[in-house]
Amino acid sequence: MKKVLVFILVFILGAGAGAASLIFGAPSLLSHKPRPIVASLPYNPAQAVPVTETGIESNLGTAGHYVRFDLEFSVTKEALLAQGGSSSQAQGGSGTGSPELDAKIRNDLISLARTIPYAELTSSGGLSSFRTQVKGVLESIFGPGTIGPIYFSSLMTQ
Repeated sequence: MKKVLVFILVFILGAGAGAASLIFGAPSLLSHKPRPIVASLPYNPAQAVPVTETGIESNLGTAGHYVRFDLEFSVTKEALLAQGGSSSQAQGGSGTGSPELDAKIRNDLISLARTIPYAELTSSGGLSSFRTQVKGVLESIFGPGTIGPIYFSSLMTQ
């Protein structure tokens, strides 16, 4: 019985020490804070960086339908760099120059596509509405007013 009590006491002290080290030693492990959105100058096409995200594919909000699209947009250089992108790698290439940022963009766009019904996307004005929603997703990542025109170089629904 004495061994069991000693074991329980050691376990409780160890768990307490581990929790204290997480809380006081590395608080970022407990709460992830997104990168700060940089207040940048208003969007200027002459200083914007082109970004291409290809092969985004997702089910739509309606069962049995999906969408696949390639996306081209421009973002201010300051906003791209603030989120971990690289303006030199993004120029003329695919993506933002940061695999993590590309993954976040793709994930957020897939989440958006899953909320849109097929009938809404294929209706009159549906593509324009989808483009506006995509711009909203991108501005939630890079900051308001940092995204230029959005183009779908390829878009297929089924």
